[in-house]
Amino acid sequence: MICQFKKNLIAWLLWFLLPIAMLCAAAAACGIYPFGAESFLAEDLRYQYVDFFAWFKRVLAGQESVFYSTACGLGANTWGLYSYYLASPFNLLLLLFDQEHLTLFVFVADALKLGCMQLAAMFYLRRRFGAGRGWSGVLALGYTWCLWTATNLRNPMWLDALILLPLLMWAVWELVRRGRWLPLCLLTAADVVCCWYTAYMTVLFLILVAILEWWCAGCCDGSGERAPLWRLALRFARPMLLALVLCAWTFVPTVMAMLESGGVEETSLLGIIQSILGAGSLRKMVSRLFTTTPGCLLRGLVPALYDSMRPVPQFYCGLVSLGCLLGFFASRRVEVRAKRGLGVLIIVMLMSIILSPLQAIWCGFRAPTGFFSRVCIFVAPVVMWSAGWFWRTLAHEAGEPTKLGRIVRSRWGVVGCCALVACDLALGAVLAWPTVYCSYTQEFHDSYVSQASQQLDDLCRRDSGMWRADRTFTRAALAALNDEMGRGYMGLSSYSSAHNQDALDFLSALGYSRPGQISVRYSQPILASDALLGVKYVCSWQSIAGERPLGDIATVAGGSTYENPYALGLGYQVSNDAVNAKLEGENPFERQNRFASALCGHEVNLFVPAQVDEVATDAGSYAWDVSVPAGCLGYAYADVPAGYSDGVLFGVDGQVQQDGWQFQQGARPFDCVEGADGGTHRVTMASNPKSRKPVPADLVKCTFYCLDLSVLQQVTSELAGHQATFDSFSGSGISGSVTVDSDGWLMVSVPHEAGWTVTVNGAQVETCGAFGDALTLVPVTAGQNSFEMTFVSPGLVPGCAVSAAGVAGLCAWAFWRRRRPGR
Repeated sequence: MICQFKKNLIAWLLWFLLPIAMLCAAAAACGIYPFGAESFLAEDLRYQYVDFFAWFKRVLAGQESVFYSTACGLGANTWGLYSYYLASPFNLLLLLFDQEHLTLFVFVADALKLGCMQLAAMFYLRRRFGAGRGWSGVLALGYTWCLWTATNLRNPMWLDALILLPLLMWAVWELVRRGRWLPLCLLTAADVVCCWYTAYMTVLFLILVAILEWWCAGCCDGSGERAPLWRLALRFARPMLLALVLCAWTFVPTVMAMLESGGVEETSLLGIIQSILGAGSLRKMVSRLFTTTPGCLLRGLVPALYDSMRPVPQFYCGLVSLGCLLGFFASRRVEVRAKRGLGVLIIVMLMSIILSPLQAIWCGFRAPTGFFSRVCIFVAPVVMWSAGWFWRTLAHEAGEPTKLGRIVRSRWGVVGCCALVACDLALGAVLAWPTVYCSYTQEFHDSYVSQASQQLDDLCRRDSGMWRADRTFTRAALAALNDEMGRGYMGLSSYSSAHNQDALDFLSALGYSRPGQISVRYSQPILASDALLGVKYVCSWQSIAGERPLGDIATVAGGSTYENPYALGLGYQVSNDAVNAKLEGENPFERQNRFASALCGHEVNLFVPAQVDEVATDAGSYAWDVSVPAGCLGYAYADVPAGYSDGVLFGVDGQVQQDGWQFQQGARPFDCVEGADGGTHRVTMASNPKSRKPVPADLVKCTFYCLDLSVLQQVTSELAGHQATFDSFSGSGISGSVTVDSDGWLMVSVPHEAGWTVTVNGAQVETCGAFGDALTLVPVTAGQNSFEMTFVSPGLVPGCAVSAAGVAGLCAWAFWRRRRPGR
């Protein structure tokens, strides 16, 4: 008996290791880390996840708070970020890896998830269709290594959903067949805890699976008996509702955090429908109705034709799995009822993939941005269901078995098909990966991380106070905007689906980035706003006018560090005018004047309009000569209307760059502070010829202002008199002291939001917001004030109470059921 147990354990271990071996073989064939030079960090793994993992490692080590981060824009509630990106139990492995080997952690975690996906799919095929260990392993490979999985290893959070999905499908079958609801309840709760976003889509899919299983009930034994559909709906609703109760401890604070975040980049379902109905022609209506093209649909069946830059749905699940799907519909031994049920499900799924309104329903009633198509995550489980049914038909056929039946019953048939499937799917990954893993080497990534860490160490040795720092360049493709979270310092840049929209809107209004996004990119320093928000250090490839270069700080990717001589601290006393103040003005420069005026309590004109002479140019482009007086720094800003994603070509003194798009729309400083005679600068603007939708140049509003450095010096000197001294300034808490001459308000440059508890001199106080709640105002009294701010994610406490009540109720029910008579 012990020997048999060992054999079974070894067999399961080998099936667990097989998809991992396929991953290693495909990575080696493509030259991907850790078997080659190309980094395993692709797209969002490169832009977001790796920095979030670095932050979460510090959370697990007790160095950061899971509730809040002051390194995400001006600051943000991070519970939504945690539950969206980081709640996977596999992330506990971060404790085994240092910051320099996070890419290896990602590879190892993905490999382990693939192995778990394989075992979960095998469990389902064995329990649902009675497949043996050999054939369940072969058919499970089509699920584990389908094209969707192979091309979405760059989104680790979705792989957890794929581990649980076969188990949830089994739980649905148990619910339909035997009325058992507890497995579905517990697995759904685990799915929500691991990633609430994929759990939402999974629940929608499980509803369809439940209807399919209900429709097919009785096919196997020929009885044709089914309970009423309304009874199934009630059976299904109970475990779903209880699952939400059990996971309320994370679900409630997540919902509250995401409602705070917004998500302004995405179009709502209503907006999609209005866009379709408002199309000016039938052609435009069709293009807005469909998410892809017939050509891309066909490309989705061939891994070699996959292109991550096109709307190509990932349909391919391997030749054997697709053959089983065709055999399912072609075989006369498969019941007609089952064919009809699966056919309807396939049609529903296909329509959900290609029709934009239906796709939006699956993605939270909003149009998803990137990664086409997320609904394709459910293609492989549908194919696996048909493969399991078809296998059972062949394995249990009566009379003389067919050729396929003999292959199914043959051990060598299992071995041969396993080899075919493994080679087929591994080759599919190799053919699909060139457009996913490209143009980012692991050597560059490691070098950047090392240099960035050294730069931060140098700055901390130089300055032991609390300050912000940022970079005018990014680690990768202008979208890696979470370097602050990754390295552990405070800046303004941020790019996350979980963020504080008030803070992002405030920074965009000041001219840092394009409005209406879920990101802020610090593309250019703005000397005045930087000073008022405590951005003391900036790393840039170009020299920064008005700032001092620091030669004793390590360079990062060729960028040197500069110090803003006007920079204030992260908190100081401000006037009463700042209470509930708003940023008013038609452009970033007027809004910066309003910002400074509210802080000081009197009118301040940091920026004044520059003298501009338009220069004659060719049609479709514009040029101006901008005169900047002595002692001033000139700025230009191109305001590109919404709806034009590629911006314009904007040049200052011959240095042209793409501006006015998602990751680049900032107030652009000229290259020097003017001397005694002032200076003139040539600014040009033209449509982007590479854009698929060029913006007409006459729709772009360009403004030119001059920053008077003498006025900036007066403002910062006035506000510097009552600056706070901070003992800590992080998500774990903000504390310090400030001495003021009169009662008033201490401005702390973090967003004002629910969740903060603030005490001054030991007594809890009510705070106020400023500039759309982007900043927090703490009441202080004349004399010395000690203050402390702590944050707990809103909804966490009531959510925990609801979950505790749910667990207690479930335990009481289990106890009663166990003790009742007759059991």
